[in-house]
Amino acid sequence: MPKIRKKKLYLFLDNPDVEMTNNLAERTVKPYVINRKNFLFSDTEKGAAASAAVMSIIETAKRNELDVYGYLLYLLTVLPKWGADPTETQLKSVMPWSMALPPYCKQTYSEVK
Repeated sequence: MPKIRKKKLYLFLDNPDVEMTNNLAERTVKPYVINRKNFLFSDTEKGAAASAAVMSIIETAKRNELDVYGYLLYLLTVLPKWGADPTETQLKSVMPWSMALPPYCKQTYSEVK
């Protein structure tokens, strides 16, 4: 077996967190693929880029067990105040894994009233 293949194989054997397939990614995008005809605003390259950005934010929030609505509300409230060029510190504070997020972003769906 060539050395490069052996090195890649050991990555999976040594680290059980690394998945051998892209099934998780496939399942994540499936709802968007099924509904793509409903995304009428994606008829331009700019619209498609905006859709991809929003979908990425939503899926990242889900993976981090955030209340998606609360997180989007927070982002849409805070980001415009920072203008077109927010600092790295500001951006880090709104990442889905940030400890600085308000409590309503961290609620699970069943906890939202």
